[in-house]
Amino acid sequence: MKIRRSDLEKIHAQAREEYPAECCGILTAPDVVAPSQVHRCRNIQDELHTKDPEQYPRESKIAYFIDPQELFQVVSGAEKSGGLVTGFYHSHIDCDAYFSDEDKERAMAWDEPAYPDAVYVVVAVYGDEVRMTRAFGWDEARRDFIDVEIDIVD
Repeated sequence: MKIRRSDLEKIHAQAREEYPAECCGILTAPDVVAPSQVHRCRNIQDELHTKDPEQYPRESKIAYFIDPQELFQVVSGAEKSGGLVTGFYHSHIDCDAYFSDEDKERAMAWDEPAYPDAVYVVVAVYGDEVRMTRAFGWDEARRDFIDVEIDIVD
């Protein structure tokens, strides 16, 4: 995954700003070789939890849910302009950047990745400090998400 340093810094800033809630967003690009662009999204996990705690038992400190309207706008906007969704990002609060079972479940639809070419960036944030950033992509041979390199460009 290729991303501009300034866009990665935007993700890190959002993670610090929204702490102690998980931040989230979408990455798009005009084509497969261009660096990804950041689209900051609203985490509505707390709203869902308040309305239906049985269906949404987790709060935003340990979960995220991208606002569906924002998801639709970003995805359709990218597609209309001939671009594509290159990934998604979110933060983990006071713990390492890893692709959790919950993250895997949310990235899948009927045992297949919903966005098979997308990269999932996870940022570990502790208070006002980002300690780690990792990315995960689908490996068809392993049928699992694996660590992938983040190519930071200036």
